[in-house]
Amino acid sequence: MKLEDIEKYLPKYLSPEKQKELYEQLKEFPENVSKIYGSDFTFDIGILQSDIIKDIPFYNLPDINNKNTKVMVVSNSCDIDPENNRPLPPKVSYIPLISLDKFIQLLKSKDIGDERIRGIEESIKKQKTTNMFYLPKGALLEEDSIALFENVLSINRDYFFEEALKRDSKIATLGNYGFYMFLLKLSIHFTRIQEAVDRN
Repeated sequence: MKLEDIEKYLPKYLSPEKQKELYEQLKEFPENVSKIYGSDFTFDIGILQSDIIKDIPFYNLPDINNKNTKVMVVSNSCDIDPENNRPLPPKVSYIPLISLDKFIQLLKSKDIGDERIRGIEESIKKQKTTNMFYLPKGALLEEDSIALFENVLSINRDYFFEEALKRDSKIATLGNYGFYMFLLKLSIHFTRIQEAVDRN
């Protein structure tokens, strides 16, 4: 997609000034990936889609033992809003984060060559790897990390908020630029209109 085409799809809820700012940030991609986090104001808003939360239970099925870890919220902000009453109890979907360094060490343990590993790391940092979202160190995130789109887990919304809020667990909120990148990558990962399969 050309940058000029992206301009047509900038969020309409943003003011013209904010749309222009977002467009300028997109023009600098991927050299400005470190600028994905929001301001202190956005950090203080309740839990939103793409927020990073620490100490949330995660199950790597079929292993049924859970481990508290950093996660990124995939569910949209409206659905997980506690003020949004629904007939059936809603769930929060989220994906785990892992340290980029640990991921690189895992690749090395698979006997993958150094040159290929460097290429994989560069691709991750430029947001070219479609099954993960790169999160550079920033806000309260202490190290470069990746969020794994393939490892989605859902749990009861009330339980999620109880776990998140009792520990004051929010680590980071993405700004307009980071959130736009997140939604773009999320849609690319889960929706491939060009799959080239005739389903009739």
